[in-house]
Amino acid sequence: MFFDQRDRHEQMARLDPRDANGDGTVTPQEAAAYIHDYLQNASPEERRQVLNDYFGQMSPEDRQQVGDAMVRSSASPVQNVRADDPDDLADAYTRTAQAPAQDSRSPLEAAFGQGGALSNPMVKAGLVGLAAAIGSRLLRH
Repeated sequence: MFFDQRDRHEQMARLDPRDANGDGTVTPQEAAAYIHDYLQNASPEERRQVLNDYFGQMSPEDRQQVGDAMVRSSASPVQNVRADDPDDLADAYTRTAQAPAQDSRSPLEAAFGQGGALSNPMVKAGLVGLAAAIGSRLLRH
């Protein structure tokens, strides 16, 4: 079960999104798969809290960039998102992560993958940061 994977949570909790040297420790695709698993298994309340906390810490420009990229991604079912509303952004992120798989990858993984709409290095750093926040939260509880 996802919540019993302490080693995986510890690995994600140690991530530093500023480490852009590409050392392959955890790829954005692995972070996307981890976030996808979390969003599939967490309660709606827990998901909302984690995502709202995370998006609430982002600058308005970063939230807008993530929201715009989800709308543009062909892998995402999101048609529009109010990036100035952390609740709406969290809902859009969750809907993207929980959409049916395409090419054996979740839409979240596809959107963050090579050539995906969210493949911008800054957006990928945010993805890794979110994986670290989730891992840290799970280890604390």
